[in-house]
Amino acid sequence: MTGRSWRARAGALLLCAAGPVSAGAAPRLLEEPLRPPRLVRLDADQPSKPPARPSPSATPEELQPPPLDFDLLGTPPPQPKVDEGALRLRRTMLSVHQGAGFGLLALQLATTVVGQLNYSDRFAGGPSTGRYQLTHKVLAYSTLGVFAADGLVALLAPSPLRRNEGFDRVTLHRIAMFTAAGGLLAQAILGITTREREGYLNQQGFATAHLVVGYVTLAAVGVGVGALIF
Repeated sequence: MTGRSWRARAGALLLCAAGPVSAGAAPRLLEEPLRPPRLVRLDADQPSKPPARPSPSATPEELQPPPLDFDLLGTPPPQPKVDEGALRLRRTMLSVHQGAGFGLLALQLATTVVGQLNYSDRFAGGPSTGRYQLTHKVLAYSTLGVFAADGLVALLAPSPLRRNEGFDRVTLHRIAMFTAAGGLLAQAILGITTREREGYLNQQGFATAHLVVGYVTLAAVGVGVGALIF
């Protein structure tokens, strides 16, 4: 027997021996059922921790939950403290100021009317009797005195908590009253000058200027009083 034939026979015997084993192993692999993968819970291996207990030395404030009264808009600015006494005094003084304003308007109207009659009697072709001079003088000084007292009451009144911003009725009232104050001062100067220019040719010119300023002052007082009424 040659070497080559001996090797061929040995290989055939090995294949025959291995064949039944492989054929028997295959059915066992197919007969075993496919088992699903085992699911492992993560929390199964980790025992739950008991809730933390407060310390025996904790105060009642520490045991309370945190407050929920937080402010998303921030803390508002502190409001000014209201002085009730000053507020009542201001209301009283402004009421007196308003009542005196009506009297001032009536006095200024009477002064202007009597001043027109005096101008017509003395310088506008009248008989120049001078019968209106004393009445006009009394009314003029009365108007000036009431105006000064009324303005002093307004200036001494306690200041308001909030100032007015922009142009409003109060601003119009102040502008008109400052105009009237200048008119009254000019009337007093022109009235005295007109009286001292008796017998001079320019006396009528001063009297005419005094009359015109009187009408302007009357209009300013009317606007100032009306600004707080209407």
